[in-house]
Amino acid sequence: MRNPFRMRRVAVVGSVTVITLAGVGAAFAFFTSSGSGTGSAQVGSASWSISEDHASGTIYPGGPGETITFNVQNTSGGDQQYASETPSVNTSGGDVTVGGSPVAGCLASWFNAAASNTNVNTNIAGGATVQEQVTVSMPTNATNQDPCQGVHPDVTLSIP
Repeated sequence: MRNPFRMRRVAVVGSVTVITLAGVGAAFAFFTSSGSGTGSAQVGSASWSISEDHASGTIYPGGPGETITFNVQNTSGGDQQYASETPSVNTSGGDVTVGGSPVAGCLASWFNAAASNTNVNTNIAGGATVQEQVTVSMPTNATNQDPCQGVHPDVTLSIP
């Protein structure tokens, strides 16, 4: 007569062997490969908004001049700096402009414009606004400068 316990033991050992071999086979059933992918990131652009805030003083030949305060806003989403600023008295045909129109006989060369450079090379956070001042003066000139009396010349502050 056969021993039923012995048959069970053979069956269990056989099952474990089959499962073990199947597991070993599964452990070696994979692929190897390599690959790569390419994506892109967009870098924003420097952008500024410059507007006049207010002006104080009066321009006279040989006088101290008028100070114009400009708001300089970083309109981008990240920190930015500017390395220089350039103020200028606007001209048309050599004459200053007021509201974009030339004033005949009032020469732009009779005026100086100097920037304060307060925030040059300073980190300005995205969306932040700083102020820069421009002083416009009219040096003494041996020429009759009467055509400039009462004129408020257009002044531009540029950030290259």
